[in-house]
Amino acid sequence: MDNGIVIEKAIRRIADEYGFDIETVENAINTSEVPLDLEKMVSEGIFCFRGPNEDVKYGNAALCLSNKILANAGVAKRLIPLICERIRNWDHEDIEVLLSELKKVITIMELNPDEYPGLQKCSIDPKDLPGEKIPDDIKEKCDVWAMDKKGMCLVGIDANKLMHIDEIRKAPASCS
Repeated sequence: MDNGIVIEKAIRRIADEYGFDIETVENAINTSEVPLDLEKMVSEGIFCFRGPNEDVKYGNAALCLSNKILANAGVAKRLIPLICERIRNWDHEDIEVLLSELKKVITIMELNPDEYPGLQKCSIDPKDLPGEKIPDDIKEKCDVWAMDKKGMCLVGIDANKLMHIDEIRKAPASCS
């Protein structure tokens, strides 16, 4: 199996999944304060080379390598602020975009728990996410983290559920 293909696929996977161009991912890897030996990482992850055909084997190996790359504190330090900037600049149009960006940043943070114990580390206060002004009657009924221009709200104890403002108003109890 060609290590170069695995490395290329892993970098492309990160770029595609996290909304970066390939150059940004390569730059994060190459300028990481914690150097990465990608060839060695591929060799150490040989158990990932499983599957019924070459495409699946390369895909599985790339998945393993991409997680190892994102678990590198230096790479995380370069990529997380870029995602956090997208969160801070969210245009309030579609709450699913905000939720997607939050999931991306949290995924990388979870791979680096010692460096990133919470969103505050990238200057985002979970209680003060960007969004439309939340009406007072909704605040009393439900913990709403953010709301888009169409009235879709990010709710739930982990800010991982979506409800429309009209659903919240009709709900008999808390929406946590």
